[in-house]
Order: sequence, then structure tokens, then C-alpha cells
Amino acid sequence: MKWGKKIPFWGMLAVALLGLIGCGNQAAEQEQKQEQKIVLKLGHVANLQQPYHLAAEKFAQDVYERTGGQVEIQVFPNSQLGGQRELLESLQLGTADMAMASSAVLGNFVPTAQVIDLPFIFRDSAHVYAVVDGPLADEIYAGAEEQGMVVLSTWENGFRNIGNNIWPVVTPEDMKGIKIRVFESQMYINMFERMGAIPTPMAMGEVFTALQQKTIDGIENAVVQIYASKYQEVMKYLTIDEHTYNPQIVLISTYKWNKISPENQQIILEAAREARDYNRTLAAEKTTEYLVAMEEAGVEVTILTQEQKEAFKEVMLPVWEEYYDIVGKDLIDKVVNTQ
Repeated sequence: MKWGKKIPFWGMLAVALLGLIGCGNQAAEQEQKQEQKIVLKLGHVANLQQPYHLAAEKFAQDVYERTGGQVEIQVFPNSQLGGQRELLESLQLGTADMAMASSAVLGNFVPTAQVIDLPFIFRDSAHVYAVVDGPLADEIYAGAEEQGMVVLSTWENGFRNIGNNIWPVVTPEDMKGIKIRVFESQMYINMFERMGAIPTPMAMGEVFTALQQKTIDGIENAVVQIYASKYQEVMKYLTIDEHTYNPQIVLISTYKWNKISPENQQIILEAAREARDYNRTLAAEKTTEYLVAMEEAGVEVTILTQEQKEAFKEVMLPVWEEYYDIVGKDLIDKVVNTQ
């Protein structure tokens, strides 16, 4: 009977202790969850209208929801975190988390990525996607991780075209003497020098003012980027020649990537692919819409025939030979022959 009187006391004490342990475990779990949360800043150079910015917002929202808030991606458009080259240099140093950059700029760090920018290497969008979404992408982006960055997906800006304020460009000879803004890429410089133009490397954030102040005569870019950047306000002529394809490659620093659990890495990869498809669909729709809007704004739009495009291709094609040793002729052949 003596023990019987003590059981309620010890039982209550045990319950109390278990409660304290439970609270301690909950606090520890909550603290661990807080420690595991990762905030990633994603920088790019486009404005809020650009399809790949809208895709980036969707990507960020999907990742946050699917990881239960453990991974938060904050999107910084309009070069807020720097130009494309600066962003990639920061990824290398581990001082930036994520970035979107063109293959032309990535090519300064991963030479094989420049194969994407070779003039007229792609027949159409289907050819592009078969290459950059397929197994060949591993060869194209080989060496990225050695440079401190991981390629998550290849999104779209679109095929690039020529805009200027001098006259309608219909033949390669029409480019002679035109001072045109290009990427910070030797390939683009070589490409336009072959037509007698004066290529001028310049960061995106400077282009509108340069056109407005006549520091440059023209630009070359995708239709969606031209319209979203409001170049139609300071540009008279647009030629749809589609001389190169321009992707936006989504990258994350290797340092940050290695801090993310395998489960959340997989979620990020899947969300990036879904956002890629959304981006491409939206870019196709907006290209048609924006061409009409630019004509209504007073821009004279010239859509080249296939025969006219061949004239540009003939002038630019020798650029390929300059990149046999840099990119690899074998890789170029593989891209060309992809069905």
C-alpha cells in the first residue's frame, strides 16, 4: 500500500519530465528547421515585362511551396545585382547565389557554351530544344562546375535580330558603317565586323541611353528583349534575320548548391524545367504580339526571306572556323546533325 500511494506522484513526475523533453525536442526541431532554410538571390538584367523574368517569379514561388519554405529564391531584375559578367564572376567567388546569363557571356567562363551562339547553327526552335534539353547539353556546359557554377536549366530569350536608326537592313552590305551594340563576346565582334559594321560591346543597362544619344546606331537582340527594353521608342528599323539564338541559362553557385539537400536539389531542378517550358511558351506568344506593337509604334519591320537570310549566313559562316579549336569541331558537328 505504501507503494500504491507513491505511484501517482512518480507518474505525474514522469509525465512532467516527458513533457519537458517533448518541448525541448520541438524547440530543437524548430531551430534545426530555421537553420536549414536557405535564401537565394537570383539576379538577371531584364525588366519586369520580360518573359524570362515572369518565369523566374514562377520558379521562385514553386520552389518555396514545394520545399515547404526551406528554400526561398528572391528575384532581382534590371541588373540590380550587376551585369551578366559581374554576376558570373560573383558566382565563381561565392558572393552571389544565382544568376541568369546568355551563352555568349557564359562562354567567357565555359568556352564550349559558345557553340550555341555560332551564327545560323540552328534551323529552328525545335532544333534548339533538342540540343540544349538533350544529352548534348552536358558537353556544351562541360566545365561549368569547375568554374564554381552549376547549370540548372536553359531558358529562352529568343532568336536575335538587327535594329538600327540608319536605314532598313536587307543585305549584309547594309550593315557597313553601322555602330552596333553587341555582347562582350569576341564571336559577336567578329560576326559583325565581317559585314563591315562597327561592333561596340556594352552592358544592357547602358543601351537605351546610348541609342537615344546616338552613341550607337543600332542593336541586335530578341524581339521580346527589344520591346521589353522599350528600344522601339528610340529605334526606327528592325530586321528579322534570326542570325543567332539567345538562351538565358539559369545557374547557381556550386558553394550554395552543395548546401542544399538532395531532395530540395531535385525540387529545384524540376521547378526550373517547368518554368523553362512556361518561359518558352510565353516568349513565343509575346514575340508575335510585340512585333505588331512595334509596327504600331512606328518601327519599320522587315522580315527576311529564307533566301535573304542565306546571304547573311554566307558572310557569317566563316566565323565557325575561328571556333574549331575553342569549341571543338566535333561538338559543332554534333549540334548541326541533331535531329
